[in-house]
Amino acid sequence: KRWHLVELEDLPWVPGVIRDGATDVLDWMFAKLKLYEPAVDRLRATLDATGRRDVVDLCSGGAGGALQMTGYLRARGDVATRVTLTDRYPSAHAAARVEALDDARLRYRRAPVDALAVPRDLDGVRTMYSALHHFRPADVKRLVAAAVADRAPLAFFDIAAAPALRKLPGVLVPVFALVNFVMILALVPLMVPFVRPFRVSRVVFTYLLPLIPILYAWDGTVSALRAYTPDELAALAREVPGADG
Repeated sequence: KRWHLVELEDLPWVPGVIRDGATDVLDWMFAKLKLYEPAVDRLRATLDATGRRDVVDLCSGGAGGALQMTGYLRARGDVATRVTLTDRYPSAHAAARVEALDDARLRYRRAPVDALAVPRDLDGVRTMYSALHHFRPADVKRLVAAAVADRAPLAFFDIAAAPALRKLPGVLVPVFALVNFVMILALVPLMVPFVRPFRVSRVVFTYLLPLIPILYAWDGTVSALRAYTPDELAALAREVPGADG
């Protein structure tokens, strides 16, 4: 079964400079791996099937997922889709990143937006990138129920639970977690020099006081333990009245 341990970036008292620093590295890695590119046709199909050209991105974090997917859409000729990025804890860093693009079809909402209670003025296909594992099963159902109630199509993209990890006896999970934590901890300092734009704070909190690698390694390990399988998500969605429509 999935283990819903605490991710540090979910805690409101974690300094934004640490959260943003880790998110920057994560976005850089996902972009290099082109993690979301295989899913772009799924999103295009949803937009085409619903006739929607407005997207409301929830839990946008550092904005990487939404911006990467928007780039893939544009590369495939979709120049009409408008995207609004939102987060429960809005990031000035992410807002500046979006606004620096000076694209009328992209905007960052600086007011807090709860994914479980999306304001009525935000209408469109609801997307989410690598954030669904942050929600407990009951809240996943609440996310779907809110979309059903608002008649809002949804397209949530997340990491998947590794089948090999799910087959491990529970007693071995801490061993996996420790090995994974150490590997990621060693990897982060190697990635930081390539992340742009350059930020002194990212260097300070990586090499002098390694809070960014610690947060990244812990959350990366916990994410693997929190990840749902596709069947689990489908079962949760089916339990929501009206979701079949």
